[in-house]
Amino acid sequence: MLVLQTESSAEVRTALLVATMRGTPVRRVSLKDLQCNLDIRASLAAQLGEILPVGTVEFVRAVMGIRGVPEPEGMGYGPIGDFLRREIRQGVLYELKAAEEPVFVKPVATKTFSGFVYDPRPGAKHTEYQLEQLKAIAALKTATRVWLSEVVEFACEWRYYVDAAGHILAKARYDADGDDDAPQPTAEVVQSAIDSTVTYLEARGNAHPFAIDVGVLTNGRTAVVELSDAWALGLYGHARTPGGTDWNAEDYIDFLLQRWRSIVAYGQLRAAREAAERLSRAEKVEPPPPKVPAPRGRPRKVPLQAAAGA
Repeated sequence: MLVLQTESSAEVRTALLVATMRGTPVRRVSLKDLQCNLDIRASLAAQLGEILPVGTVEFVRAVMGIRGVPEPEGMGYGPIGDFLRREIRQGVLYELKAAEEPVFVKPVATKTFSGFVYDPRPGAKHTEYQLEQLKAIAALKTATRVWLSEVVEFACEWRYYVDAAGHILAKARYDADGDDDAPQPTAEVVQSAIDSTVTYLEARGNAHPFAIDVGVLTNGRTAVVELSDAWALGLYGHARTPGGTDWNAEDYIDFLLQRWRSIVAYGQLRAAREAAERLSRAEKVEPPPPKVPAPRGRPRKVPLQAAAGA
């Protein structure tokens, strides 16, 4: 069954199309109902069989909570450090108070807010998008972990959708304001960054589909923007396969489904390991020594003469 967010998006519309083509059951639910409607929450928790949630990060995250599926850790920048072409470090929101120049800030936790350029300079003009993110971070604790990066300028940005083996399934350019004649990222750099990511995931026993955003800096160098896990990913409607054809809607939903299945399976494996560890720790605890029962009856009387002689 597909659990689709009622709010429309290219991703949700694609999922609905595929469900119609395949005859797959569909349930449309709003984020508010997932969060507040106890009857809907209970019915989804009791739903037998496989489901695939499609919607925003908050929507899919809510379904994960209802189904008892642990949210995977963010992908971070570890596998792609050699391809960033800029300095990125981990810090906390509080550090922004000391910033004197613009800095790009992005949450460590998946989509707590969206990455944006924080500009502390007096009189700086903020876009509507930046104002939305400033409002979002104002509601967070100052100790919230974030990625802090120097600001760089991209001439173009592309998203590559990649399977667990590192094969590019499709790509799409997503920078609406970029020059039409901007060069595409260098294919060899893109594939090297993908291979590094797959190796990183395989070493952790958790290879899975993902997306990698890559662009070309204004100095002409190809640089990775970020990695994104393949859940609540977002579909660019003009995504095309390496062969130059439009990406098939069914292939995209299968891409999401493969990742969802791996999230569920990994969560079950982790739960089984944790249960085994708890059992092992319990077996190693030595039982307390048996209690010696107190003697019963009244104490024996000692004759007064015997006591005096003693």
